[in-house]
Amino acid sequence: MNKEEVKKLMKGKLIAVIRGNDLEEAKLICRTIVESGITTLEITFSLPNAEKLIKELKEELPNALIGAGTVLNKEQAELAVYNGADFIVSPCIVEEVGSYCKENDIFCSMGAATPTEAYNSYLAGSDVVKLFPGDCLSMKMIKGIKAPLPFIEMMPTGGVDDTNVKAWFESGAYAIGFGGYLTKGINSSNLDLLKERCERLINSAK
Repeated sequence: MNKEEVKKLMKGKLIAVIRGNDLEEAKLICRTIVESGITTLEITFSLPNAEKLIKELKEELPNALIGAGTVLNKEQAELAVYNGADFIVSPCIVEEVGSYCKENDIFCSMGAATPTEAYNSYLAGSDVVKLFPGDCLSMKMIKGIKAPLPFIEMMPTGGVDDTNVKAWFESGAYAIGFGGYLTKGINSSNLDLLKERCERLINSAK
């Protein structure tokens, strides 16, 4: 998919950010999340062999959007795309990642925490700017930034949960990323708890 196709599919989505150390357990968690109705996954490169998980998930879950997160250099971006990643996410502005994504028509989202960073993230290649870390930022930032810069779309990640997800969307969030809220304390023995969290989040976002 090209960046415009991914951007259209991304609008209004809940994005599960997957970290951890165990590839097989991460795959179980990913499958559970998708089966529970959250169909966009960001597999972070802090997970060992993240590219392998991206490839396997793309093969097993063809209707899900599977991207790569914590991408900190061009080599990781290339590796992720080679293994089927639909999009690339960085926690900060990495110019070589933005340039690679622009040149190859790949959806990119790089982090920002101020209006200046948001604009620089956009200039560097972000199709949607990642507001990060979300738990340190006010949701009023979206309307504040979009007033002078209406062409910038934003995706808060971190600090969003079932109590405020709807308010973030109402404040103008294009999409929203969730990490610890969904997966903290989750392993192969308590996937039912993960299903409950997914259901609660989906219902709260309506």
